[in-house]
Amino acid sequence: MSWPENLHEPRPGYYVWRNPITNKTMSIGYVPIEQAIFEVLEANAKAKEIALTKRLVERMNDGQETIADLLAKMPTTGVKPATITARRHQDKVISEALGHIKCAELTTKHVAELLEEIEARGKMQWAVQVRSRMKAVCRRGMALGWMDKNPADATERAKVKVKRKRMTLDVFNAALEQAPKVAPWLQNAMLLALISGQALSTIGRWERASVKNGVATVTRAKTGVSIAIPLELRMEAVNMSLGEIIARCKASYVVSKYLIHHVRGNVKAPKGSAIKVKTISEKFLKARRLAGYTADDDPTFH
Repeated sequence: MSWPENLHEPRPGYYVWRNPITNKTMSIGYVPIEQAIFEVLEANAKAKEIALTKRLVERMNDGQETIADLLAKMPTTGVKPATITARRHQDKVISEALGHIKCAELTTKHVAELLEEIEARGKMQWAVQVRSRMKAVCRRGMALGWMDKNPADATERAKVKVKRKRMTLDVFNAALEQAPKVAPWLQNAMLLALISGQALSTIGRWERASVKNGVATVTRAKTGVSIAIPLELRMEAVNMSLGEIIARCKASYVVSKYLIHHVRGNVKAPKGSAIKVKTISEKFLKARRLAGYTADDDPTFH
């Protein structure tokens, strides 16, 4: 009986086929010789068909794309600059650990080991973010035809425990009392955040022009959603309304586009310019510590 090309018998009764395009060996198994010959003839015919229809340069590139190549293909159109920056940090970690691996060869084990290494350092929230990014990257790989499945889907999400204490009125008032010693605008930022219920990033970019016809319109930095808050909104705990704190922000006698702004300028931050989010957070931390709340789990401005 003549054997077809690319059929091999490494062990008695056990047959394999060598793919003439990739030179990789595929198992046929312990089957009758007649079945092995039939399957190999069929596979050889298919291989010749592929070889004839694909150009040489296409076959050279088949399945060679790496995770690093895939990261470079991730879309950025319509993505906010802050989100792009955050993803760049995530992509750096992914590329350093998995960038050399071919997309078609990435496994759940590869992704799980990366996440476990991050979790072992106690960076649970960071592990959650990297996992989410990996899922998106693999989805993109599937859309490009570089991957057949999403290996990140099967990994477990890290369990994140909230370590910060909740803000109490006592802590807030104590920090508010110390705020003028830290920065002339800090009390306004604290009160505006408390009464409006808006996040740190929103407070730092809230424009004066947003106040019209008895409401203050604000666009949330993360979601891009705009909401209108009535100026009569009042918080009895601090005995102040939103309109009153906004008026207080405008009474700084400094021309500015923003409600929270630099009152005393310098080379890097001129009068009237917006306060950086990081600066607001750091100044609140200093005021809180001056008030005697110095524990690592004491609340932040956010």
